[in-house]
Amino acid sequence: MNLEILRKLGLDKYEIKTYLTLLEIGRTTTGALVKKTGIPSSKIYHILGTLIEKGLVGYITEGKVKKFNANQPSVLRHLLDLQEAELVKLKVELEEIMPSLEAEFGSEKSEYNVELLEGLRGIKSFYDFALENTPKGGKMFTIGYPLLASNLLNAYFRDFHKKLAKSGLKTRVLYDYDTWFAKKREPRPHVEQRYLPKGIRTPAFMNIFQEYVGIMVVTEKQKLCILIKNKEVAESYFQYFDLLWKLGKKTE
Repeated sequence: MNLEILRKLGLDKYEIKTYLTLLEIGRTTTGALVKKTGIPSSKIYHILGTLIEKGLVGYITEGKVKKFNANQPSVLRHLLDLQEAELVKLKVELEEIMPSLEAEFGSEKSEYNVELLEGLRGIKSFYDFALENTPKGGKMFTIGYPLLASNLLNAYFRDFHKKLAKSGLKTRVLYDYDTWFAKKREPRPHVEQRYLPKGIRTPAFMNIFQEYVGIMVVTEKQKLCILIKNKEVAESYFQYFDLLWKLGKKTE
């Protein structure tokens, strides 16, 4: 016999064993059931009680003794009907909460993603990405700008600032002291500029926009950008920028 069907109808192994034993031996006492099934007497009354609730077992009282019997197997169809009715009810309840589940699924989540962009090309790709993905009126702040990076990326950033001037972004740059005074600076009315106090150097400089932080490392041996996407991390870097901005020296 395929007992899996009975399990799917909601019977556990003890209920199945007890019900099949009653089908086999007919009306009997709990003592005989315990002996035949091997189920402890401490459990047999509970099992019989659940089978009675499901309509699979009945009983009569002869004197002071209860005798239990299996009901017609057709009752099992009733269990299936109950399951089908429960599924219909469950479907209705699921449809009721589905809009809120869909709304939660579509809501903004705090993503965390880290990418590594190698070489000067990777750094340029990052700044191109930042410009393309910061909406008009958005913030794009840069902390530090080492002299080596300024020399290597000078031509790129001259062109970048032409695009930035047309973007409508709120832009601030905190230069390294040595970088700021290394050459004569062009007027850039589209960006607020300050420089860090003398002695503070940033071989790794940072750009923050939207939910992104780019950490650029430019040394003789290594050039790369570590791109972090996380709203909370970006917000903490914006706060860090505000702190350093207050320490920065205003440019002429």
